[in-house]
Amino acid sequence: MSSPQSEYSKSTKYILLALIALLFLMIISSGCFASGFAVGKSIFAAPALERPVAPEDIATGANVEEISQPENFDIFWDALRLLEENYDGDTPQGRDVTFAAIQGMLDHIESCHAADAEPPEKIIQIVKTKSPKDAPDNFDFFWTTVNRLYRDCPDIMPEPDELVYWAANGVIARLGDRYTMLLPPRIAEDFRMDMKSSFEGIGALVEPTDKEKGTGVRVVHPFEGSPAEKAGLRSGDEIMAVDGQDVTEMLLDEAVGLIRGPAGSDVLLTIKRDQETPFEVTITRARVDIPVIETKMMEDDIFYVKLYEFSDPSGDKMRAALQQGLKDGARAIIFDLRGNPGGRLDMAIDIASMFIEDGVIVKETGKRNMDHKATGDMIVPEDIPVVVLVDGGSASASEIVAGALQDYGRALLIGEQTFGKGSVQTLFDLSDGSMLRITSAHWYTPKGRQINGEGLRPDLVVSPSLDAEEDLQLQAAIEYLQKQLKKEQ
Repeated sequence: MSSPQSEYSKSTKYILLALIALLFLMIISSGCFASGFAVGKSIFAAPALERPVAPEDIATGANVEEISQPENFDIFWDALRLLEENYDGDTPQGRDVTFAAIQGMLDHIESCHAADAEPPEKIIQIVKTKSPKDAPDNFDFFWTTVNRLYRDCPDIMPEPDELVYWAANGVIARLGDRYTMLLPPRIAEDFRMDMKSSFEGIGALVEPTDKEKGTGVRVVHPFEGSPAEKAGLRSGDEIMAVDGQDVTEMLLDEAVGLIRGPAGSDVLLTIKRDQETPFEVTITRARVDIPVIETKMMEDDIFYVKLYEFSDPSGDKMRAALQQGLKDGARAIIFDLRGNPGGRLDMAIDIASMFIEDGVIVKETGKRNMDHKATGDMIVPEDIPVVVLVDGGSASASEIVAGALQDYGRALLIGEQTFGKGSVQTLFDLSDGSMLRITSAHWYTPKGRQINGEGLRPDLVVSPSLDAEEDLQLQAAIEYLQKQLKKEQ
């Protein structure tokens, strides 16, 4: 007679291969059935139906803990409804929703227990579920799969209230759009703090190491006086691990969630710098106020203003900075958007309107087609020459502003090709504190130039110097404006 341990090992040995094979067969067979339901505005308004999971799909034993479907799983159906109503493109339909949700689970599971592993102390089994009346007719298979994974891979599976994020992001992954995602409550709160230009962490602007996949973490620059700067982090440093956890293949938002934490707590970062051997550095987190704007009056009355992001206070701060600069006698302006990842659309329109008196600032196409026009609150006189500095880190709202100023001939763009993120993300706060970000539209410049995937080409291309102390792009801007000012004399 075989022992319980050997029986358990046998069941774990092939579980993933069996699940994947079964999923593949169901996908093929689904073509022979009716198309199922279409995710839509009224689909999930129907009352939820409670139903038990089939007994044969539930593990038994003294170590089994039977529970009902997590209360927050309704978020899954809310997310699907919002996707169908707002996403600028096709969304998963019918039975494909089930397959995608299962794939979202499997994407997080690489392997189960080793052959000699002891049976787990507790196996969670979900015995009662509820789904909207018109949910996919095969969605019970999702819960069957979840129970099998809890039975055979308990150490890898999340807490039940986290299942919704794995499942929903599995569906979202079918879109092939890395900007649409469901952020769990903790990451969502970090995002909200970003929009207020204040958070607790190390104080550095970061970008994905792999911009195509949106994964990994590279330091754009540490903020002045921040823990990151004090610890010696530099522009270009790649963060390989956080407290020993590899983040090189992790989505940027997830990795940032690990880096941040309560002020006063420590975080251990593994850093790769150029060709040096990776090294570790411990940083004590602090309350960080993002320096939204930086200004200075330069030679020949050239006013320099750098905007770090388009967050809640950026419009008021930019307006006050420009008014003060003009009051102090500015005759030309350098507007530095290098490394600015973007932010709020309304802030982009507000700030562009400070340079453009009237006309379209950006064209929006998607679920709603509309032109966003200047607010009529121009601050900078048309006879003041302007240069906008851009680079590969200038994205989204930065490209809206730079593209509008370039199209109207209001500013000369100097630097490098911009990032090319020309999509609109509409934000939805969900009942459990999570946030759904949906690509609801795409942006085009006033002249109809596509931003998404293309970016903006500067009027004057200037590559950065290898010497961190030498700013060739800024120097090119100064020289250009000096020539313009001499022409006016």
